[in-house]
Amino acid sequence: MRLFLILALFMICALPHEAVAETPPTPESKQESLEHRVKEISGELDKTKDRLVKIGRSIQNNEKTLQELEGRIQELETKRETIHAELQEDQKSISRLVLALQRIKRVPPEALIAKPDAPLKTAQSAMLMSDIIPTLNKQAERLKTNLQSLDEISTELETKKQAAIKSSAMLKEEEVKLSELVDRRQKLYAKTASDLEEQQKRARKISHQAKNVRDLVKRLEDDKQQSTSASPSTQQAVLTTPIPKPGKPQLPLSGIIRTGYNQTDAFGAPSKGLEIEGRAGALIVVPMGGIVRFAGHFKNYGNMIIIEHEKGYHSLIAGFEKLDTVVGQSVSTGEPLGKLHNTSNASGKNPTLYYELRYKGEPINPAKKFSGLS
Repeated sequence: MRLFLILALFMICALPHEAVAETPPTPESKQESLEHRVKEISGELDKTKDRLVKIGRSIQNNEKTLQELEGRIQELETKRETIHAELQEDQKSISRLVLALQRIKRVPPEALIAKPDAPLKTAQSAMLMSDIIPTLNKQAERLKTNLQSLDEISTELETKKQAAIKSSAMLKEEEVKLSELVDRRQKLYAKTASDLEEQQKRARKISHQAKNVRDLVKRLEDDKQQSTSASPSTQQAVLTTPIPKPGKPQLPLSGIIRTGYNQTDAFGAPSKGLEIEGRAGALIVVPMGGIVRFAGHFKNYGNMIIIEHEKGYHSLIAGFEKLDTVVGQSVSTGEPLGKLHNTSNASGKNPTLYYELRYKGEPINPAKKFSGLS
C-alpha cells in the first residue's frame, strides 16, 4: 500500500508543466496592461519634451550670443577698413608736407641774397613753414591715434572671433543632441497616436481646399469639431486631447524684429504679424503651449505650422527650412519646432520668420500675449 502511494506521488510530480492549466488573460487585464504601457510611453515622452525645452533654450541663448558676436565682428571689420583708408590718406598727406619742407630747405641762403626779391621769398617761405609745421604735427597726432585704435580693434576682433568659434562649436554639439531627442520624441509620439498618418492626410486635404489662412484656420476648426462630436468608435484620440496650458509666451525665434504688427511690410501693406530676422538655420520653438493643427507647405507662406492654444487663440509660424513636428502633437512653450531657412533672402540679408497671432480666426496684435512688444 505504501509503495503504491509513493508511485502515485512520483507520477503526479513527473507530469509536464504544460499539463497544469493556466488562467487565460481577461479582456480587462489586457486593457489594463495596454493602458499601463501607454502611460509609460507618455511619461517617457513628457521627459523627452522637458529635455527638448531645456536644450532648445540653451541653443537659442547660444544663437543670440553668436549673432551679437557676428554683428560686433562686422562692425569692427568695417571700422578697421575705415581706419586703414584714413591711415593711407594721412600717410600721403604727411608725405606731401615733408616734401614741401625739403624743397624749401634745398634753396641755399646765397641764392636768396643774390636775388632782388630775396627778402620777399624768405618771408613767404617762413609763412609757408609756419603753416606746414602745425599741420604736420596735427597729421602725425592723428596718425598715432589711428594706429592705436587699429591695434585695439585688432585685439578685440581676435577675442570676438575666438569667442564666436567657441560658441559655434557648442552650438553644433547641442544641435546633435537636439536632433537625437527630436527623433526620439517623434518615435514615442507615433506609438501614442495610432491614426497619425490619417490626421496628416486630412490636414493636407484641408490645406489644398483652403483659399487663404483665415479659411484654413476655419476649416481646421470645423474638422476638429466634427471629429470631437463623432461617435466614440470613430473619434480621433489626438484631436480630443486637452489643449495644454500656454505657459509663459516667448517669441519663436531669437532675433531682431524687422517689421512689427501694423507696420508697413515689404508689399506696402500693414503687416498682420511680426517679421523676425535670425541667423541662417536658427532654431524655431513653440511660442505658447498648444496642439499642432497644421504642419506643411501652404501657398506662398512656404513651410508653415499652425498651433491651437486655449480660448480661441492660434499661432501661425512661417519661414521653416525644416519641420520637426507633426499634426496632432501636443507641444509645450519653448519646445523645438524646426529650423529657419539656411539661405539669405533676395536682398542678401539674413532669413526671416513670420509670426502671426490669431483670435477666433482674425489676426491680432501679438503684444496682447507677449510682453515687451507694446
